[in-house]
Amino acid sequence: MSRALAGSAVLSVKLVFLGTGSGKPTPHRGVSSMLLFRDGEVLMFDCGEGTQTQLAKSSVRPGGISSVFLTHFHGDHVNGLPGLIGSFTLNQREEVLDIVGPKGMRRWFKTLRDLHILWPGFDLRVNEVEGKGIVMERDGFHVEAVGLRHRITAWGYSYIEQPRPGRFDVEKAKALGVPHGPLFGKLQRGESVETPDGTVVEPHQVLGPSRPGLKITYCTDTAPCDGAVELAKDADILIHESTYPGGDEKLAHSRGHSTASDAARTAKAAGAKKLVLTHLSQKYPRTDIFVEHARKIFEETIAAHDLLELDVDRREC
Repeated sequence: MSRALAGSAVLSVKLVFLGTGSGKPTPHRGVSSMLLFRDGEVLMFDCGEGTQTQLAKSSVRPGGISSVFLTHFHGDHVNGLPGLIGSFTLNQREEVLDIVGPKGMRRWFKTLRDLHILWPGFDLRVNEVEGKGIVMERDGFHVEAVGLRHRITAWGYSYIEQPRPGRFDVEKAKALGVPHGPLFGKLQRGESVETPDGTVVEPHQVLGPSRPGLKITYCTDTAPCDGAVELAKDADILIHESTYPGGDEKLAHSRGHSTASDAARTAKAAGAKKLVLTHLSQKYPRTDIFVEHARKIFEETIAAHDLLELDVDRREC
């Protein structure tokens, strides 16, 4: 695979976990940051201390990052962003960088500029989230935010693609006289075609019912709450914090966090298809205890690790 992921298939989305720990970076695990790579564009979720180092180890080209979504202002989620923006300036970036996050970001960036800590040579387009709803719209997808339950204001995000065309019936297309080749692609894209004998074939004749677009939900940091369930409803993948293994609920909730069991209950209540645990306590170098507790409630669970790459094939969702 190329460093820029240039060979990534159009039908796939890639998730790259740069840091999967909580609190502070350690030699075995960095802190929160995840990339979502889609058709040439990279979305970043959180940017904790050390993210640049992890990014340099990954297969993703940093210049491809178009947007950053910050969940909240705790350092293990935001302290890497000023340095990343500084590196973009050193690398002579010209493209606008969209930054979405809690109210107060404009004041934060102004303070960094006033102290000459940050002097970006490109535009920062800041969107402070003040209520649940759509926080970004792009061609083919949008991102929604819902408030979570933490010690300070925190937001979770869902990446949601537009509905996809129904499944293409090859045999029906052939029966209607459509030859194998470019006309198949046009029908799959929703375009009418004309067969060699002059018959016009409409997409609805060969396509099944439309299917929901891919949905990926990112929830850190939070104690169990209705907001997380609402945000993750019917998600193909739920990425959820799991600061503690199952059994430590009292401690976790008192600190505004979740256990692996809590994350599994959220995934089950939301009807998610797959759960990925992240934001793991640095006290636990191994992840098997987190997965073990979660799978007792929600079988389709894995634990992320630093530099894990997950290919999500839209055709399987």
